[in-house]
Amino acid sequence: MKKLSESTVVITGGGKNIGREIALRFAKEGANIVILDYNADCAEKIAQEIEAIGAMVEIGVADVRDYNKVSSVINNAAKRFGTIDILVNNAGGSAALIGKLTRFANAEKETLDFVIDTNLKGAMYCTQTVLPYMIKNKLGKIINISSIAAVCGLYDRVDYSAAKAGLIGMTKALAMEVGIYNICVNCVSPGAIARDGVVNEHMTYLGETGRGGLPQDIAQAVLFLAAQDYITGQNLIVDGGRTLGPGHI
Repeated sequence: MKKLSESTVVITGGGKNIGREIALRFAKEGANIVILDYNADCAEKIAQEIEAIGAMVEIGVADVRDYNKVSSVINNAAKRFGTIDILVNNAGGSAALIGKLTRFANAEKETLDFVIDTNLKGAMYCTQTVLPYMIKNKLGKIINISSIAAVCGLYDRVDYSAAKAGLIGMTKALAMEVGIYNICVNCVSPGAIARDGVVNEHMTYLGETGRGGLPQDIAQAVLFLAAQDYITGQNLIVDGGRTLGPGHI
C-alpha cells in the first residue's frame, strides 16, 4: 500500500532540484501534489511528470514572499482536495539567487530583506495558511527545509545562515504549540546537494572518495518524516557527514 495515499501535500519551490524530487517521491506514494513555485515553466513541467505517474496535481505560481498570493494558492488547493495534510517549506536560497553574494559588512538592505523574507517569512506565511486545516483535522505534518549553514555557518552567507537557523527555531517552538493537535513539525538540513544536475562534491565521509548529495537523499528524509506520527521538533541533518568535523589529519 502506498504510504501517503489520498494525502494532500503542498511543496513550495517544487519546480526543480530538491523540491521537484520531493514532489515526485510523494506522487509515487499516492499523494495529491500542490506545487507552489514562482517559475511557471518549471511548475508546468513537473506537473506533467506528476500526471504521468498518475497522481493528482495543482500548481500555483507565486513568490512565497507574497502573503496574499500564497494564501490564495493554498486555500484554492484545499478547496479542490478537501484539506491540506502535509506542508514542505522548501522554497529558499541565498543572495546568489540575485547575484548579490557579499561579505555581510557590505550587504545591501534590499538583499538582506530578500534572503530573510524568502527563507524564513515565506515559510511562516505558508505555515499560517495551512495550520487551520490541520488543527481542524487534528492531524498534519510540517517539514521545513533548512541547511547545514544554520548549524555551522557559511562564508558570504551570513543572512542565509541566520534565516535558516530561524527555521530551526521556528520548527521547535511551533512543534510545542501544535502537538496537542497531533501535528508534527520537523526540519531537514541538507549539506551540499546537486542542483540542475551538477554534483557538488564537498567533503563527506561516505565511501573512499565520498560523493556529493543528491536531491533524492533529501526527498527520502522528507518522506520518512511525513510518514511517521511521533517524531516532532527535530532537525535532521542530511549531509554525508560533512558537519562531523575534519576527521583524521
